[in-house]
Amino acid sequence: MKKSITFFTCILALLIAVGSSTVYGQCTNSIEYSSGTLTNTTGSSDSITCHYGGEFGVWYGISAGFSYTTTSAIATDYITVHSGTSGGPVVAFGVQPLNWTASTSGTYYIHINTNAACGTENNCRKVITVNNGPASACTNPANAGSVASSIDLACAGSPFSLYLTGASVGTGLTYQWQSSTNGLSYSDIPGATNADYSATQSAMTYYVCIVTCASGTPVPSTPLMVDMGTCVIMTNGSATTCGGNFYDSGGSAGNYSDNESYTFTITPSTIGSYLHVDFNSYSSEYWDEMTVYDGNSTSATLLGTFNSNPGGITSSATDGSLTFVFNSDFSGNYAGWEGALSCATTGPSNDNVCSPIAIPVDGSVNTYSNTLASVETDEINIAPPSTGYIQTNGWGISTLEHTVWFTFVAPASGNVTISGTDAPMNGQAAVYSVGNCADFATFDFIAGNDDAMDYSSEAPKFTVCGLTPGQTYYLLYDSGNTLASGNFTLSITNLSLSAGSSSNVVNVCGGESVDLFDGIAGYDTGGVWQETIPTFGVFGSTWNTAGVAYQVFDFLYIVEEGCLSDTSTASIHVFGPSSAGSDGTLNVCRLETINLLSGLSGNVDLGGTWYNPANQPLVGNVITTSNIPGQFNYDYVADNGVCPKDTANVLVIVADCVAGLNELTSASVAVHPNPSNGSFVVSFSHETSGLNAKIVDMNGREVPASINWTNNSASVDMLSAEKGVYFLHIAGNSDRLTLKVVVEK
Repeated sequence: MKKSITFFTCILALLIAVGSSTVYGQCTNSIEYSSGTLTNTTGSSDSITCHYGGEFGVWYGISAGFSYTTTSAIATDYITVHSGTSGGPVVAFGVQPLNWTASTSGTYYIHINTNAACGTENNCRKVITVNNGPASACTNPANAGSVASSIDLACAGSPFSLYLTGASVGTGLTYQWQSSTNGLSYSDIPGATNADYSATQSAMTYYVCIVTCASGTPVPSTPLMVDMGTCVIMTNGSATTCGGNFYDSGGSAGNYSDNESYTFTITPSTIGSYLHVDFNSYSSEYWDEMTVYDGNSTSATLLGTFNSNPGGITSSATDGSLTFVFNSDFSGNYAGWEGALSCATTGPSNDNVCSPIAIPVDGSVNTYSNTLASVETDEINIAPPSTGYIQTNGWGISTLEHTVWFTFVAPASGNVTISGTDAPMNGQAAVYSVGNCADFATFDFIAGNDDAMDYSSEAPKFTVCGLTPGQTYYLLYDSGNTLASGNFTLSITNLSLSAGSSSNVVNVCGGESVDLFDGIAGYDTGGVWQETIPTFGVFGSTWNTAGVAYQVFDFLYIVEEGCLSDTSTASIHVFGPSSAGSDGTLNVCRLETINLLSGLSGNVDLGGTWYNPANQPLVGNVITTSNIPGQFNYDYVADNGVCPKDTANVLVIVADCVAGLNELTSASVAVHPNPSNGSFVVSFSHETSGLNAKIVDMNGREVPASINWTNNSASVDMLSAEKGVYFLHIAGNSDRLTLKVVVEK
């Protein structure tokens, strides 16, 4: 197979790389940009300042047995190193920085691509190659690896490259190439003593390379058989055939030449058939053009002039022939073309709408042909409307050229993806519901597409939604232009999307980052996240909660493919930091009942845990103080279960007094009524003086109240208080007493 290289355009000296492809898994580009030169001095380097992805540079002064490192300014670039020519033997390949060792001295070609698929783009990058010095010496016995070839089938007299893969590298290696006509008895090829070999042949030949480390043991490589192909080479002349491959003047492995002006006619070897050419690859300079005529001379009908891949071309001439004219200018020759030759006598079996081919809705890729397909009477009446190329409700141009028909059964989802992009055919497709295949008046157009909706191809690729499950639908496939007939592919896939389902609310502490996917389950990848409340902190699926309110936020996960979409919601609860309040001190008597919360100030989260001086957890907030005077530390730990815990301390200072003794005792004080509506009287059995009182709730917070004192009583009004239990603290001198009061509304 000749290297397949997409056409590059050069306008006003701006080289715009629009594509490339692979040979044996490595990249071979068409466009050359600049050069570099290295000496055999360790550490020497050179650079090319503005490579585009999809170009190659020429590097001179490379020394056999030396190690080199090539880097690109774009970290993900993919590098392929060829020796001898831009399409010569592959020395090394991989993501930059690429370390490689030269097997022979001379000129090397370094190709820069955006990925292993030989991607191209127009970002300028600097490429540097450094001479690391002589590689380490080889080890005996050497590993001879396997022979590889730059072509699959050889054309008689056309040169191609042989090289080794998986072989040893290092200094001291010697090579001897051998050939054989039967794969059993091999003979040395005179002068073929490099790590690669440029060969020509006129018959099937086997090749092997003997690799020796220094004066050690000679080791043979794994051999390779190169067979002959039927090759039609562009020149001034003609050929009669219904098979083989049609190449430019460079044959299966070389470029065409400058200043060419060739006219070549190919006639079918089967009488009554029509020649068809499928161009598997085509690459020429912008000003180098191929012109095709529908017949055996340039006086025949002009089919078109091309400087890019014309796709498939079928003759309609009486003798079934095609005539090709190729002209190249004085400079700039590219890889040319490879076209598969075949002949057809009749159209495909599904040329008629009532003889469709059934396509399974399982994603399998199947190859079909519309060579010699025709358009039925009145079929033009159902041509999709001219709505545009990248549309699903019509085509770019509503003409029919080489139509063929298929059917498929709608899956249970009612949604499908239809694709023809697995082959380089310029085609278009349309879906219909049909009442009677013999009556175009019963055809209802549902959807149609010309060029792929993802802009990847001139072949159709689109989605259709809302079909009736189990119903049979008709699919029309047509060429995108009058020439584009031949082999194409179709696949139909059940389209089913799931954005997943919401899982439990995800709790996160304010200021931390969270993966939004933690909030959903069973989702398809490739969707996008959308905020319902703008926070400006979402990057992909990661949300940084710094600076947001402490609440629940909802995020939508949306997956879409064409006409189908699905959405799920992830809920994220942002918690504020735990707060135990500020430290405080309580001065109390021995055996006094106190609420520890009354010793804290500031913002206090309720529901925390108190720990006594022995670090044992307490139940509730109320304690009775020690019977021994002293200072006692109580720790309050607030924990919301999400953010880190917070701790505050209350120092309880127990004085040498006893609460409820001396003059003020519970027996000498009465509260009535109790329960009350918030208004009650405190009566003392004897006259009192110097007393004060306050009311606190169950959490130790003081409750507003009006307290009016007399000699032996106090009237209390806390009518604004809610229903509940409260504590009345009375103190005076060394006396302290706490009474429980109940408010009922």
